[in-house]
Amino acid sequence: MSFVLSPVPEGTAAGGDPIAVLGVSGAPDPVRGAVPAAAEGAPAVPGRPRPDPGATAVFLEGPHSGAEANPVPGAPVEHLPSGDPPLCNAVAAALSWLRGGAARTAVAGTGSPPGGWLLLKRLSDARAAGETGLCLLELATEGRAAGRGVTGLLAAVRRFQAPQSDSAAPAAPAATPERSARTPAPERSAARTPAPGRPALAGAVPWPVSGRSETGIRTEARRLAAYLRDHPELDSHDVAHALATGRAAAEHRAVAVGADREELLAGLDALAAGHDHEGVVRGTARPAGGVVMMFPGAGGQWRGMGGGLWDSSPAFRESVLACAEAFAPYVDWSLADVVRGRRGAASLNRVEVVQPALFTVTVSLAAVWRSFGVVPAAVLGHSQGEIAAAHVAGALPLPDAARVVAARSRLIAGALAGKGAMLSVPLPAAQVRERLAELGGGLAVAAVNGPATTSVAGSPDAIEELFARLVDEGVRVARIVSDFASHSAQVDAIRGPLLDEVGPLRHRSTDTLLCSTVTGRVLDPAALDTAYWYRNLRQTVEFDSAVRTLLGLGFSTFVEPSAHPLLTAPVADIAADTGTEVHAVGSLRMGESTARRMLTSLAEAQVAGVPVDWAGTCASRGRIELPAGSLPRQPPHRTGAAGQDAADGADCATGPCAPGAAGSGFWRAVDRGDLAGALGVVLPALSWSNGS
Repeated sequence: MSFVLSPVPEGTAAGGDPIAVLGVSGAPDPVRGAVPAAAEGAPAVPGRPRPDPGATAVFLEGPHSGAEANPVPGAPVEHLPSGDPPLCNAVAAALSWLRGGAARTAVAGTGSPPGGWLLLKRLSDARAAGETGLCLLELATEGRAAGRGVTGLLAAVRRFQAPQSDSAAPAAPAATPERSARTPAPERSAARTPAPGRPALAGAVPWPVSGRSETGIRTEARRLAAYLRDHPELDSHDVAHALATGRAAAEHRAVAVGADREELLAGLDALAAGHDHEGVVRGTARPAGGVVMMFPGAGGQWRGMGGGLWDSSPAFRESVLACAEAFAPYVDWSLADVVRGRRGAASLNRVEVVQPALFTVTVSLAAVWRSFGVVPAAVLGHSQGEIAAAHVAGALPLPDAARVVAARSRLIAGALAGKGAMLSVPLPAAQVRERLAELGGGLAVAAVNGPATTSVAGSPDAIEELFARLVDEGVRVARIVSDFASHSAQVDAIRGPLLDEVGPLRHRSTDTLLCSTVTGRVLDPAALDTAYWYRNLRQTVEFDSAVRTLLGLGFSTFVEPSAHPLLTAPVADIAADTGTEVHAVGSLRMGESTARRMLTSLAEAQVAGVPVDWAGTCASRGRIELPAGSLPRQPPHRTGAAGQDAADGADCATGPCAPGAAGSGFWRAVDRGDLAGALGVVLPALSWSNGS
C-alpha cells in the first residue's frame, strides 16, 4: 500500500473533496490546536460508522501502548490489526471514514515504537474551519502507484511543514523495572525551542536577501541598505526577523552575517556592488530534496572545539549536557570541560576521551542544525561517526549510544593503543589491495573514502614498509595520527570483551534513512545490535559505496555537523566521479567555534536551496515592516507552540507557497524520477521505514 502527497491548491482541488493533512507528530502539538474537544460516546465498533459525523475518530495500528497511542483523550478508538507496512492500515481506514462522512476529523497512528500519527480532515471542512493544510493525501491508484508511492509517510509529510526550531525525536521506550545496571536513566531532550526573545545563536545576526536574477539581488541589497541608513532606529535583530519571515526567497540568494549593524550594512554594500565580502555568502538555489547528515570519525578534534557555541547556542549547550549525563556512568572526567576546552580538562590525546567528546560535539551540532529547521532525511557515519548518525536518526537511544562509544574507546585504549598505525593513500582501493597482497600480512584496507582515496591500517612495522614503498613510487602518501589499527585484524582481540561489556541494545524504527558504511547500503534499524557495532570497528569503512547509494536515491545535499569538515571533500570527489552535482556543507572550522561561523555554514546551505528557518536566531523585540521591493511577501504564517509566528516556508520544497509553482515543481520532480527531491524520502522498495 502506498500514498501520494501533493501541495494544497489555492482554489478548488481537482478530483472532488480531497483529504488534507493538518498535523503530524513532532509538530508543536497541532492536534490540540486543530481538533475540538473529542466527542463523548460509545467506542467505535469495527465496520460500523459512528452516528456523530462531527466527532473525532482515532485509528491505531499495531501495539497499543505509549504516550502517543491516543493523542485525542476521550475520542473513540478503532484498534486495527498490524499491517504491512506500519501505519498504512490506520491511514487507509481514516481516509475511508472521512470520505464516507462517518467522522469529520480523524487521527491515524501507530503505537509501534517510536509511534506517530497524522491529523486528517476533508479539505472543505478544514477551510470552513479556517484551518491550513500541510498537504493533500490520497491512496496511490493504479496509474500513479509506480513512481509516486512513498515510504516514510511521516517524513514525507514533514517535508511540507514550515521549518520548526525543534523537531521531536522519537520517544524512548518505557523503562522496565528489570533495567540492567549498565543501562543509565532515559535520555533527556538534546535540544529545545528557544524561549521568546532568546536567540538560537547569540553573537551574530543573519540578513538574508534574494532576487530573481543577479541584477535583482544587487538591487534588493542596494534598496535595503539605503532604507536602513534612512532608519537608523531599526534594530538589526528586528531587521533580520522581518527579512526571515516577511519575504519569499527567490533563486539568487545571499546572506550577510555580522556581529553588528555596521558589519551587516558593509556586507549589503559589497553585495550591491557585486564584490566579494567575508561576511556575505552567495549562491543559486536549486531543489534541495532531503538533506543527508554525515558524521565523521576521529581526526577533526581540537581543543575548545565547542567553547564558542557553548556560550552562544542553547541547543548546543543543552545537547552537551544531555550527553554528559549519558556518559557519566562511564567516565571520571568532565565531558563539558573537554568540549569547552577549559583549563585542566582531560586530554584529547586519549582515545577514551576524544571519542566521547567527538560524539558529543557532532550530536550537539546536529541539534543546532535542527534548531534552524534542518532535519536529516538520511544519515551516514564514517567509522565511529556511525554511532552518532544512528542516534541523530532516532534509531539508537542516547544512553545506548553512549554505552557503545564508552566501551569501544576504553577497550581500544587498554588493548589496542600503541600497537598500530594508519596511512592515507591517494590511490583507488583496488590498487592499494594489490600492493598489500605483495607485502604479505599485517595490513588491511581500513576505509574506502573515495574513487582514489584509501586508508590502510596495520602494525607499525608493516605500515612503515608500505610508506617507504609508496614514497619510492612517487605516491604522496600521508600518515594518519593514530596509534591503533582500527578496521584491521588487530580489532579481533576485543571482540568478546566488547560484546560482553556493551550487552543488549535497544533500537527504534525511524523515518530517517540510515545508510550503512559497514555494508555500503541502506540499513534496517533492527540490524543495529551489539555485533553490528563490533563490525563497524572491525570491517572496512565503505564510505564510497554508501555515498554512491545515496546519490543513486536522488540525494544531493550533504551537511556535516563536525568540529572541522572531513567528509565534504570526499563526497565532492565521489559525486564528480558519478557525474552528479552535489552541495556539501560543513559546520565549524579548526579554531572557529563561533556563532558567526555556524551562521555562515547555515547560510551556505540556505543559498544552495536548503530551507533554513532564520526566525529563531533573530531574537526580535518587535515586528517591523520593510519595503517590499520586487519580491512577493511570504504566505500567511502559522503560530507555533511558543506563541511565535513561523513562516510557512520561503521555498516550495518545504511548505505551501504559490500553488502553481508548488504543484508544478512537485510533479516535475516526480516525472523526472527525483523522488528524494519531490518528497524528501526514498523509493517504495525501502519498506522497512516506519510509517510507510
